[in-house]
Amino acid sequence: MSSAPALDPETDAVPSPWHPLSVAAGPAFLRRIRGSGLVLDAAQQAAVARLAAPAARGYYVWGPVGRGKTVLAEHYLAALADVPTFRVHFHGFFRELQRQIFGTGASLTAAIAAAVGSARVVLFDEFHVHDVADAVYLTAVLRWLREHDVLLIATSNYAPGELLPDPLHHHRFLPAIALIESELTVVPLAEGVDYRREVAAATGFAAGTWTVTADADAIPETAGVALDPDGVALRAAAVDGDAAEFSFVELCERPLAAQQYLWLADRFRRITILGMPDPALVRREPLARFAVLVDILHDRGATLHVTASGSPERMREAAHPPRDVARAVSRLSLLRR
Repeated sequence: MSSAPALDPETDAVPSPWHPLSVAAGPAFLRRIRGSGLVLDAAQQAAVARLAAPAARGYYVWGPVGRGKTVLAEHYLAALADVPTFRVHFHGFFRELQRQIFGTGASLTAAIAAAVGSARVVLFDEFHVHDVADAVYLTAVLRWLREHDVLLIATSNYAPGELLPDPLHHHRFLPAIALIESELTVVPLAEGVDYRREVAAATGFAAGTWTVTADADAIPETAGVALDPDGVALRAAAVDGDAAEFSFVELCERPLAAQQYLWLADRFRRITILGMPDPALVRREPLARFAVLVDILHDRGATLHVTASGSPERMREAAHPPRDVARAVSRLSLLRR
């Protein structure tokens, strides 16, 4: 037999099942959307309606690349102007957790608390889970946010049930998937126009270029500039203020990780990659690293220039394309050819 819900001693009423911030945000969010000048297709209008409705713990907005998930989520965040909020991208958040755990000896719970701080709303952009370590971290994050009554807005290219798709490890994330599906309002954004291609402005990441040339691999030898991104020795072909040039071999063939790319994105506003082979012919690991770098530079608004022997769309034809190849190609489509 289930127990009756606890009564509010002040009102003698059953407490609302909705998060109070989601109740407060709905009308302000709709006003922002209506005043934004955005022209929304039918699927986006349906997503707006679901985001404007109250939620128990938050919202999980998922769908294909370029459908406006992040734009809608950021408008929602802005609708809570007087509430402490925290917007985080996948790679940056996990670098901060690792810094807390391995740098200060903090527990995972303490690291999450330090990263979130006083925020009452968290926007988790590009929510994805590709390995068991990610699953452990994200499950702990979801539970912490629930326990501390923090409203969560997550955007993803994956439906909840498709997270951590590896059949050997998928079961490890099932409790977190159940939490997402039961406590967050799942907001699908159906297939449609990739608006990144339609409305890209020539600023930030979109100010970059992709140059296809038959002799892209012919890079002159230079003495270079020694760098030390997050404790790893790296050599840039050239550095000029907030701009740096690297060979594809140095930046992607070597076993660098997201924390090194985050360091570079913090240090440089313009990054040039020279000598990338035809993306269809690049091996699994270097191509995966390149996709991570693209993800980070796009999120940080840094400009990327690439000289390659083939177009970015050729990534799809690689023997082992990156897991999020559609997102990488969509972002690279913003670069001028």
